[in-house]
Amino acid sequence: MKTTMVAVRKPGPRAGLVVEQVPVPDVGPDEVLVAVEAASICGTDLHIWEWDEWSQQRINPPLTVGHEFAGTVVKVGRDVRLVSVGDYVSAESHVTCGMCFQCRTGQAHMCPRTRILGVDRDGCFAEYVALPESVIWQNDRSKLPPEIATLQESFGNAVFATLAHELAGQSVGVLGCGPIGLFSTGIAKASGASSVMAVDINDYR
Repeated sequence: MKTTMVAVRKPGPRAGLVVEQVPVPDVGPDEVLVAVEAASICGTDLHIWEWDEWSQQRINPPLTVGHEFAGTVVKVGRDVRLVSVGDYVSAESHVTCGMCFQCRTGQAHMCPRTRILGVDRDGCFAEYVALPESVIWQNDRSKLPPEIATLQESFGNAVFATLAHELAGQSVGVLGCGPIGLFSTGIAKASGASSVMAVDINDYR
């Protein structure tokens, strides 16, 4: 296997991104290495590219960006038990500690030690990405091609947010018709909302 790869990077505290040749990441005992086949762009990636106020307070370059992807496992650490080389996968981008109160009570999305792929650790806009086995999702390639599998995390966000309320028989407003807004619209309809109104200031959307 080659030792270097191409990656999209935030090299320093300024606007823009660059394409660089960097070392292929090694895997820790509980990690897997995935050859990335598809990746999708999140609004977070645009914030990092623009180097806006949020990014300036949150990002510590240099960093490989990107957190939504799908690909094939090419290497596993010695303690990995359920994921194998050759598995077709995508991943949850929030790497949590697994030990705090929130993690142990089903609220890992509130883990105070969360490290986000492409924000707090090198991300997936690269040929390879390394992640803990605990955040890997195994997929069926015949049902989820890479360009769809890469959207699972954003779809999960829409499911979590939309189903936080009882929707059956309700009128629902969706503000913003980007991918998550469109997912939310479909979820609200499937959940029995009596009417769904989706709006956006972007004419294209």
